[in-house]
Amino acid sequence: MNERFKELTDRMPLRLHLLLEQPLISIDDIGITQVPQRGIYVFFEDNDPIYVGRSNRLKERLKEHSQRGSDHYSATLAFRIAKQNMSILQKKERKQTNEQLMKNRDFVAEFEAAKGQIARAKIRFIEIEDQIEQAMFEIYASLALGTKLNDFSTH
Repeated sequence: MNERFKELTDRMPLRLHLLLEQPLISIDDIGITQVPQRGIYVFFEDNDPIYVGRSNRLKERLKEHSQRGSDHYSATLAFRIAKQNMSILQKKERKQTNEQLMKNRDFVAEFEAAKGQIARAKIRFIEIEDQIEQAMFEIYASLALGTKLNDFSTH
């Protein structure tokens, strides 16, 4: 096994422990909380982890998930929640592009509601500077926490 990979892999359980020791904060607390520039974050609903993300501009990224003006490119979690909540869409509508969905009034209402849902969620985060370690930890934490909204498929 590659030595660097093994070293990073061995760090994952400790990183998760440190993440889970962090206090739960709200989106509103972001302005008064010291937030690192780079790292991993987890959204929680009712103390259940729902999503793990990573960013090199953590404070801004956390806000984007729930800001009223955020579109489907920047509020990707809300977009995913809205798509999940609208799973009753007919097959024809399910095959619409993201841009087409954003022209659907009912979908846009669901998307805005999902941003509100995220705004009410709690967050924990941990600083991780190294990009490779960020990527590995995002996947590790998602699997270890059993998040239901992470999707590592490519586009």
